[in-house]
Amino acid sequence: MQYGIEDHPDLRDAAWMRAATRRAKREVRTQRRRARLRRHSGKVVTALALVAVGGVVVGLQRAGAFDGVSLPDAELPRAGVNVEAPFTGTPAENWSEGEKGIVVPSADPAFEHVRRALVAARLDPVAISEHKPGRYLAMLAPGAREHVSTRLHDWTTRLKPGTKLFPGGIRASGTMTLGEADGHRTVTADFVYAYAFEPPAPEKLLDQMEMIAAVREKVTYAVTPEGLWPTEAHGHRYSIACRASDEGFLAPRFVEPSQHLTEVRDDRKHFTVGGEVPTGDNCD
Repeated sequence: MQYGIEDHPDLRDAAWMRAATRRAKREVRTQRRRARLRRHSGKVVTALALVAVGGVVVGLQRAGAFDGVSLPDAELPRAGVNVEAPFTGTPAENWSEGEKGIVVPSADPAFEHVRRALVAARLDPVAISEHKPGRYLAMLAPGAREHVSTRLHDWTTRLKPGTKLFPGGIRASGTMTLGEADGHRTVTADFVYAYAFEPPAPEKLLDQMEMIAAVREKVTYAVTPEGLWPTEAHGHRYSIACRASDEGFLAPRFVEPSQHLTEVRDDRKHFTVGGEVPTGDNCD
């Protein structure tokens, strides 16, 4: 036999209605606590619990079970991400912004040479947005410059045309170590750069990481009188748009919304320097 929700036999049972009222009120209080805990996290609060009790609440309202009952105000779950603080809840949340994230361990001139090269390759707006890496290339020795010029997408960050970073939308974290090879001082720089992209429709996103793209680079430069020579380099990109990457550009996942991660998510390992650079990315 079919019943409308308001005619369901259970709604005519006084004991069942009292129990259902208590359950519904507990659910509302639970959702209120969860919403308060996640208010600033930028994560999506699931609405499944509310959906599950929705039919019961509607039935009780129609049956008059909530007459005279004052329920606590609840902050309901919402979709979208935190665009006011785009790094909220991500591994880069507490990193320093821009050049402040590229810290030299001492006043040794070799560190400063490499620091300026990293800024020119990964942070300079002319290089990353206009795809004009002249400042970076000028710091390299002539022989190295010729080699790097053939694969600029590996050595510099090039944002996909049409994308835009948030103001202060780059953060960096890493280390530098000093060495020596073939009579020259060397500097090994191991850094992760996190880029926060402005989404055209933030309300459609479900996770802060959909608008964050990360680049890990571990490169050793020899500091010579002619300029910097990269002697060894490893790189890795994570949380990226795959087709854009194949074209030599960096873009966040929201650019290709049909894309799904092919591995169990472990964001933090992709934002940690030291040790070997991971192989593969969310495109493999």
